[in-house]
Amino acid sequence: MSHDGSPSFSLPATLTHFKTAILDDGMLLVGFDYRGKSVNVLNVDSMSEWQHIVQAAERSTAITGVLLMSLKEGNFCAGADLEQMHEAQRQGSFRSMEQLVEIAHQLFDAMDRSAKPFVAAVEGSCLGGGLELALACHRRIASTHPKTCFALPEVKLGILPGFGGTQRLPRVIGLPAALDLITAGRMVFPRQALRMGLIDGMVSSVPSRMRTLEAIQTETLIQAAISQARSLRSAPARQRPLRLSQRLLGGPLVRVLLCGYARHQVKKRVRHFYPAPLRAIDAMQRGMGMSVLKGSLMAEKPLLMELMASPVSRHLVSLFLAGEDVKRKAASVPDAVTRVGVLGAGLMGSQIAGQLAEKGYAVVLRDVTPSILAAAMGRILKTQTSQVRKKSILPSELRYRLLRIAPTTTIKDVSPAPLVIEAVSEKLDVKRSVLAEFESEAGPDAIFATNTSSYTLTDIALKAVHPQRCVGLHFFNPVAKMQLVEVVRAPFTSDQALAQACGIAKRLGKFPLVVRDGPGFLVNRILSRYLAEAVILVGEGVPIRRIDTIAKDFGMAVDSGHPMGPLELIDLIGLPVAMHVLASLAVLGSRIESRDALLRNLLADTRTPVPFWKSGVENRQALDVIADYRRAYPSEARPVSDEILHQRLFLPMVDEAVRCLHDGIVEQAWEVDFALTYGIGFPAFRGGLLTWARQTMTPEQIAGKLDELSHRYGKRFEPFPGLSHGGW
Repeated sequence: MSHDGSPSFSLPATLTHFKTAILDDGMLLVGFDYRGKSVNVLNVDSMSEWQHIVQAAERSTAITGVLLMSLKEGNFCAGADLEQMHEAQRQGSFRSMEQLVEIAHQLFDAMDRSAKPFVAAVEGSCLGGGLELALACHRRIASTHPKTCFALPEVKLGILPGFGGTQRLPRVIGLPAALDLITAGRMVFPRQALRMGLIDGMVSSVPSRMRTLEAIQTETLIQAAISQARSLRSAPARQRPLRLSQRLLGGPLVRVLLCGYARHQVKKRVRHFYPAPLRAIDAMQRGMGMSVLKGSLMAEKPLLMELMASPVSRHLVSLFLAGEDVKRKAASVPDAVTRVGVLGAGLMGSQIAGQLAEKGYAVVLRDVTPSILAAAMGRILKTQTSQVRKKSILPSELRYRLLRIAPTTTIKDVSPAPLVIEAVSEKLDVKRSVLAEFESEAGPDAIFATNTSSYTLTDIALKAVHPQRCVGLHFFNPVAKMQLVEVVRAPFTSDQALAQACGIAKRLGKFPLVVRDGPGFLVNRILSRYLAEAVILVGEGVPIRRIDTIAKDFGMAVDSGHPMGPLELIDLIGLPVAMHVLASLAVLGSRIESRDALLRNLLADTRTPVPFWKSGVENRQALDVIADYRRAYPSEARPVSDEILHQRLFLPMVDEAVRCLHDGIVEQAWEVDFALTYGIGFPAFRGGLLTWARQTMTPEQIAGKLDELSHRYGKRFEPFPGLSHGGW
């Protein structure tokens, strides 16, 4: 093996982000290892180096093929450097980004047209521009590493794939599958990718501990990719042809029909709030009648630059980077915990246990009766089986996951676990009893993490023997989909307990937002103002549909794919839970005011609470209960405009958010924005609650409107004195 010094292969004296080596038969191995970042990114620096490598390989008669791999374990390439893009958005100057896009198009086209085979050996996440780089290669071989996945998630950042993805992906996997992946930003895993033709081979491979070109050459993945590249040298190096069915679905007329249907589906899912998926469809439909390079430059690039300059993209990129800040800010320790106890096998406990098992933890799931445990294991099995049906995992992996969970009714079985997550019923005496029982059996350093949503950590740990080992881990329902976890720190919580809790959340793929202990923590405290006001409006006679429509027209929960208003959210949460949370926040005083009598009437039969909605229409039974309530508690029916309804729902949330900042629940306004976006579905395209408020009105105007509402509707609207001063 020779290295960069080969006389017939010349590169700049030093490469910062790539390592190269040449095998005896002229195969060029290129290892991507972006210096200074935990993941590989594409920006002016890395793309310039890759351009030098491609050009040198093309010129050199000694190079017979190129194999691209990553030297970062668990990451092939995360795509474009979003920090660079965000800086361009903040400055309003996009020339550098436009140049980067143009370089990428020309460079990827040169790779695509090269007579020398380019092969990508993909291990770890291959996202955005990283997948577009792999698509420009002639073949893609992937490993079954747990982190290996593929996606073009640009629409989630308010843009579209900008390095030729809208042009190459349809030509590789067919237009219908490409429309699905790009417009939803959907992620696929190796088996799915192989089935759809996104990759050309899949191997089981154990990554080397030493991440050097010399060390990883022995990996099965690299050997398979080298073999693939060598086989291409004897034939023209080009992409595999589409299957017949894919070709039949690519004709001009069918293309129009497919793109029309895709537009309908996008509008149904995200309405008019997000232009990026629709622009991506436009780029694919127009570009499919051109060459890849022409389509990239004439159909894709103009739409990309338009979207990149939009406020929607600016907000989405800002929220994405905020998520990275959340992870960095949440200190964690090296993952020494491999066994976790879950106390309580109800809905939340079973979901948490299932998520832990997915990530490789050994789980001891404890509850008081075998029947509860059996029901929990049934729920876990059902959830995990759905992944087998989707072919995300093999049946063997399903068995391994289930074997990692040990159900038990004995607390002694939980005692060896260095950390337990309590998810029993929301009753303070039960939670205190479970904590006392755990402490009587636990090891000297075992950590107790409560998933409470309505009690403070201080209340639960009031009689704890070792309160310093108590921390909050507040998951949101459904656990698998909700990315936010509030990690609650009380004054007595130790740094070690906090770090272990953050580490668990990170390994589960969550955003661990550290919040100060207090009633409702952050998310539920702000959410309670929204839900309580919706119930008050119902009690005043405002139609259920009108209230929820106001919220959905604003964009609430649109990012989940299921827009919903506050009353639909109460139905989802469950009326007993919603009532319990509202009751627990009565300590906040007159701000938390709801129609208790109305809620109690809806909860007349605790086994089957009366929901506001039933089968997509206002529930007739709920309407009768509301009518009975209004007869029992008559009040003047005053007309209320949509604008006032909007103010009554959302301005109290702004007020409570500012109070949370003042109380030190979190320190920064962006943390509030992030938490509300990922915790309750505040529309991401608006940038978050406080960002929206600042861009809509001045602090003085918000305080003034709340003051007007307080004079008209009651003391609960009185603004926080510091709200009008701004600074948030």
